Amino acid sequence: MRSERGYTLIEVLITVGLIGVVTAISVPVFIESNSRSNLWSGAERIGAAVRQARLRAISTNTSFRVAFDCPGANQLRTLIITGDAAIDNAAGRCNSTLAGDSGVIELPTGVAYDVPATTSLQVNGRGFFSSNGGSIPSVITVTHGGSTRTLTVSLTGQITFTDVH
Repeated sequence: MRSERGYTLIEVLITVGLIGVVTAISVPVFIESNSRSNLWSGAERIGAAVRQARLRAISTNTSFRVAFDCPGANQLRTLIITGDAAIDNAAGRCNSTLAGDSGVIELPTGVAYDVPATTSLQVNGRGFFSSNGGSIPSVITVTHGGSTRTLTVSLTGQITFTDVH
């Protein structure tokens, strides 16, 4: 008499093959999803820094600066404008912290941004932006791998995001 318990070799091979096919399909999708998530997180962190600077400027009627590559590449900070050029424009300003400055905002691993010709965005106590070295509206391009997302900051601080390319 033959026992009906267990699986045949063919059944096991088919099951392992199906698991392999599903894995081969899902891994690239997972990697792309993770990459897209990092890109969106980086763009949102930059947008949040710009919004925070505007909110703080209006609520305290004080000018603030969103400084890019401050203190290092792909980092940014919101710095209070004291009105003293020796302090505000000091070479080591990004490495010092005054009351009202934010901490260093770092982007997720592999995410970079480009702000052509702009070293910082400045917002006055009325919530209006100007660009140091560039123009308004200011376009910030955030990249991760081959994907891109852009932020456009208007004179009044409105931020417009584009879709991922």
